[in-house]
Amino acid sequence: MATTMTGKTNIDKLPLVSIIVPMYNAEDHIHDCLKSIVSQRYPHKEIIVVDDGSTDNCAAIVLSFGNQVKYIQQKNAGSAVARNTGIEHALGDFIAFNDSDDLWVPNRLHQQVQFMQDHPQYGVVTGRFDHVDETFQFINTEPVDESHSPTLVGERSGWVYHTLFETSWYHIIAALVRRSALKTIRFNPSYRRGQDYDFWLQLAASTQIAQVNTRYAYYRKNSQSISHRPHLRNYRAEIMENAVESLGTQSQSGEFIGQSELQRFFFKVWFEHGYELFLARWYRKAFYSFIRAMKYKPLRTDSYKFLIRCMIHLPRDESPK
Repeated sequence: MATTMTGKTNIDKLPLVSIIVPMYNAEDHIHDCLKSIVSQRYPHKEIIVVDDGSTDNCAAIVLSFGNQVKYIQQKNAGSAVARNTGIEHALGDFIAFNDSDDLWVPNRLHQQVQFMQDHPQYGVVTGRFDHVDETFQFINTEPVDESHSPTLVGERSGWVYHTLFETSWYHIIAALVRRSALKTIRFNPSYRRGQDYDFWLQLAASTQIAQVNTRYAYYRKNSQSISHRPHLRNYRAEIMENAVESLGTQSQSGEFIGQSELQRFFFKVWFEHGYELFLARWYRKAFYSFIRAMKYKPLRTDSYKFLIRCMIHLPRDESPK
């Protein structure tokens, strides 16, 4: 495929890929992020950066890329709205995403586009991603080995909606999505945390997903990210409850999760939320999360133990008002 991508005529025949990058005060990492995308050898792409009301110098950094990047500015409304704005402006047959502090593996688009052309039954192809620290730079990335075709991970591919209640293996920064799969799907702005998980549930309920055993992205661990801070709302539980109510518990293949499994999954997400709040010394708030967990699995002793520990620590509670 790479040998046919040099002339203008051949480039025009390639599917256009739109890459959407939401950005908020990202001056420390946005240059490396965009460099990892601009450097993709796949020639028929558009890069859309949606600035979610930044107040630092990141806009100037984006504009330094010139016409390689389309820059859109909006009032601060959160990354879900920024991504949706990007989708509305995208012209591509395929849509991909990157977060402003993360990096793409060089030359990934060739392989992903070819896979989607060869496998029209899938609405999404996604790959592996590595966790890296904040010091990791684009110069350290390793390109996709184009001498090998991607290997499909069978147990994580196909109609996987019913499996995502237990865990989600995917990350949005490693995915390539058909535009046709997004006709009715958008990121939910009411979820300040977990919006990617909600997005995957929507996708998995409506199309087959392909997981391949190729690294496509580097997820940079950012200690300032909202995902690393405790939150009073249990977003994962809310997203799961909404999915059960609006999408059910069955994949289009007919496979489903039973009530007992669902109870176990809800116990887990409420217990883990309680534990997160407990570690933050939000004992009063943690108490109610453990109560919720106990309702799903009343015979599990874990919740009772932490309920007692919360009551013991109540005089030192640091829960926000």
